[in-house]
This record gives sequence, C-alpha cells and structure tokens, in this order.
Amino acid sequence: MLGVLLLLPLHLVVADEYDALFKKMMDCNPSTAAFAISAVKDGKLELNRAYGKANREKNIDVTNNTRFSIGSISKEFTGYMAGKQVLEGHYDWQEKITDIFAKKNVKMSMQGAFRNKTCTLEDAMTHRTGIKMHDWLLTDDRDISRSDWVTKFIPLFQEELEMRSSFYYNNWFYTLVGYIVELFGGKSFEKQVKESIFDPLEMKQSCFVSDDEFDALSEKDFAQPYQEGEDRSTLYPVPKEAMKFIGIHNPAGGIISTAGDMAKFMIGVIDALNGEDGAVLSKDVMESITEPKTLMGMQLGDSTLIEKPTFNATFKDSGYAYGHIIGTYRGYKYVNHGGSTYGHYSLITVIPSLKIGVFTVISGNNYKNTNMWRMQKPMQIYMLDKLMKQDVWLDAENACTFPKPWIGENTDTFEGAKRKVEEEIVDKPLSVEEAEYVTGNYSNPVYPTMKLKLEDSQLKFEMGNSNGTIIRTPGENENRLKIILNMPVDPLNLPEKEKMVAYLIYPTAPLTANKVENLEFEMGQERYQFTRNGSDTHHLSVFLVIGAFIIKLLSNNC
Repeated sequence: MLGVLLLLPLHLVVADEYDALFKKMMDCNPSTAAFAISAVKDGKLELNRAYGKANREKNIDVTNNTRFSIGSISKEFTGYMAGKQVLEGHYDWQEKITDIFAKKNVKMSMQGAFRNKTCTLEDAMTHRTGIKMHDWLLTDDRDISRSDWVTKFIPLFQEELEMRSSFYYNNWFYTLVGYIVELFGGKSFEKQVKESIFDPLEMKQSCFVSDDEFDALSEKDFAQPYQEGEDRSTLYPVPKEAMKFIGIHNPAGGIISTAGDMAKFMIGVIDALNGEDGAVLSKDVMESITEPKTLMGMQLGDSTLIEKPTFNATFKDSGYAYGHIIGTYRGYKYVNHGGSTYGHYSLITVIPSLKIGVFTVISGNNYKNTNMWRMQKPMQIYMLDKLMKQDVWLDAENACTFPKPWIGENTDTFEGAKRKVEEEIVDKPLSVEEAEYVTGNYSNPVYPTMKLKLEDSQLKFEMGNSNGTIIRTPGENENRLKIILNMPVDPLNLPEKEKMVAYLIYPTAPLTANKVENLEFEMGQERYQFTRNGSDTHHLSVFLVIGAFIIKLLSNNC
C-alpha cells in the first residue's frame, strides 16, 4: 500500500508557498550547494523538492533522485534492527554487553572494572558509557574488519567520563551494536537492514557507502559533498571517496538515500507508532526504541536552544532513546535525529501523534558545525507549522536574519551568510633545536604510529594516511606548536588556511634535555596516550591537540 501511495500524484500544498522560503534561504546561504526536503502527513507525501546544484563545477542540477549521505540518522535504522532482535528474544536492553557477546562465544571487554562488569546494551545505545569518541579514527585506512574494531579496539578506548554520569555521544558503540546484529542475525548488518527496512518500505534509492551501488553512482546521481570556507561563501569539493571511510561504521552513519526514500521511512515509522493497519514496521519495536532513556542537557549540534518565551515556540530535545532523539515542538512529542558526514548534513523529525514528518538534507554550509542552527532547524520549523496548520513564525521575511529579531546579533547565523575573516596571523618556522626535541616515532595500541621527523629544517607530522607541517603561531604559549594537517578527507586544492589544524604542546623544559618519551593525542578535549618507540628517556609530556574542524565535519549528530 505504501508504494501505491507514493506513486500517486503528490498530495501537495501549493509548491510556490514553499519556494519563497526555500529559494530565499538558498540565496542568503551561498555556501549551500544543494538542498532537498520531503514532508509527509497522514500516510501521504506532502512535499518532495530539491534546490541548487548536485555539482556546481559541472553545473548539474540537484533533483528528487539525487542521493545524499544521511549520516547519523542511520542510527535510527540500527536501533530498529537491535529492537527487532530484542523482541525476538536474542538478548535484552538491560543485558550486559560482555554477556551478549559471550552467547556467541566472542570475548569482549571494556576499560574500567565497573564498566566492564555492568555496561549494558542500553548504556551503549543511549550514549552513557563515558568512553572517548576517537573520531579521528574515522579517517583510518588500515584494513580492519568490523569484528576486530569492536572486539580489539573498543576494549582499549579509555574513559572520558564516569559511566552513566552524563550523556556523552559516541559513534563507535553503534558499530558495536551493528556487529551484535550480525552475530545474532547470521547475515551482514547491511543485508539485514535491506531485508527488514529498505525492501519492505520500497526504499529503492537507498544503500550503504560500502556497497557497489554507491561506487557506481554518477555525478548526476550523488550530490557532490562540499566543505564550506570560513568566508561563508566559498565551497571546496570533498572527494566522494571520503565517504568510504565510514564503511565498517555503517551502523553509525553509512546510509545513502534520497529525500523521497526518507519520506517512505517516515511514513513507515509513523504508521508503526500509530498501529496503522498494514504498517510495514513493527509497532512493538518502534515503541520500544523511541522511549527516552538518557537525559540530554542540550541539543546536539546546536549552540542556542529554541525555547519560549524568547521564541514563538519551543523546539527542544530532551532525551535519547535507542538511536532516536526525543523532544517536543509546540508541546507535541517528536522523534528526531541529525546527521553529518564529509560535506552532507541532514535532519529528520516526525511527530507521530499528528502523523507528520519532515526530512531535510544539504551539501556544504557547515562552518563551525552551525548548519542545523543556520538553515535546517528554521526550515523544519516552518514546514512543521505548515503541516500542523499553525501560524508560521519563520518565513521568507525573517529566515535570513534568524535568530533576530528574537535574540540579538549572531555572527554564526544567516544574514548574508558572511563572516568577517580575522586578520591573518603570519606563522613562523620552528627552530631546528626545538624540532629535534620532539622528533621520533610514538605508538598507541589503537592508532597508527605517530611520526615526528625533521626534513629540510622543517618538522613534519605523519600518522597513518595523514601528514602535516609543524610551525609556531605568534601569541601561543612557548610550548604550543601548530600542525597544519593534510587529511584524506580534505577537498581537492584546499587552501592551507582552510585545512584542519592540530597543536603540539609540551611542558617547558631545557631544549638540551633528552627527547620526550610520552605524548598525548588530543582531539577536541580528549587525550590519548602515545609512547616513544624503544624509549628509555626522561618522563616528560607532550600534548597533541586536534582542532575542532574534524568535530565540525562529524557533528555529534556522525
């Protein structure tokens, strides 16, 4: 029945109503290359539209058949597969991770005696393990299987917070859940999703980044991913191949789809939660995976909460369920998730009680991880109001100034999509004496060997398939060095000023002292211990700080 509904002429509100806002938003956000949206109500497709270019360089228009990465929205699919197996009796939400693996004679452990003895499937799926995120590893090109990643790497990941002390987003535990689904389903995670969700919902334009189908997609079929420059108007093309790094982590963020296919998914979710006759997805499963289990202190990916009385209505996340964010808009419970990968950013929101849902996805437009706030949330709020037949408070007149007039000036938001670029600081070369102080190879059981070496009087950084140049930035602490990184996910011909940066920080010490022995690799606010290979020198510390740019690409919503 679902397929017939979606093949009928679209049950549309007059499209021109929407064009005024959507085209205006594209105009005032010149770093958005492509935008697609679908909306559903009462089991029917209300809207399915696309704007912009699938490929700017080749002037290829985006269409309703253009595919995008949906990033962490993939976790909703993983949640469904785990819920299905729970209902089948294979394991339970409250069952310990180690016991679940033991049923299949797979040895599994985690850092910390308390976590190792008590961490449950629910802890893993609702982001309360407190384990470090290790998002840099998403660019790792070593030949590592999903089973090895889960059973050999995750046990080595150290804690950032005490378990169950706070909501702490972690992509890799969804890789773990995907592996559990494989163990108990007897097939690959990808095949089970296809058989249980894609095929029954007739999502014929959906696949995974590891599929041959994705490899075969042409420039007309797949929206070119873009990295937004800090001037808020320049876009740098990201190689399609960057998406392939997600492969073994498909359960966390590897689905490729269209707005139309995601409309079918939204109808499937809404039908199931309302117990509709002929619902494709299981009502029992959907109810079990959409009850919040972990309190969220703030919205993922947002710098400002949309709440009354400051704003006309409240759009607020409150808790995390199994692969789903739960919150309220205008007092109605929604089921929601965002997603981000290398140049694609998405958001899905359904309000089951009203039988409505909205999906949006864009390419580009994510400087400092602000796309949800600058573009997607306003467009979703507008569309939800239209579907709810509420007075619209975000429209073509104020969308580009949002959050004004509700709150004051915000340089990270829409108006003109411009940002004042700070006066460029001229970096200085590193002295040979200082460079020699930290040269050497350093190891960590999870990461590739980190190599710091002197070449032509220039200190170089290398780790796996990434490398960089180490320099000094005026104004920084004496023991703080900048690393300008070259990453495999970098856009082609990316200017140096737009590249990812890292910092090498070491305690003040005489440069005549022996070389440092221990390093800590820090990404965001997380640090990972490295030790000099074959070292027996003094115990000094070096801190490697990876800048926020990788976080910007992944979003907590990877």
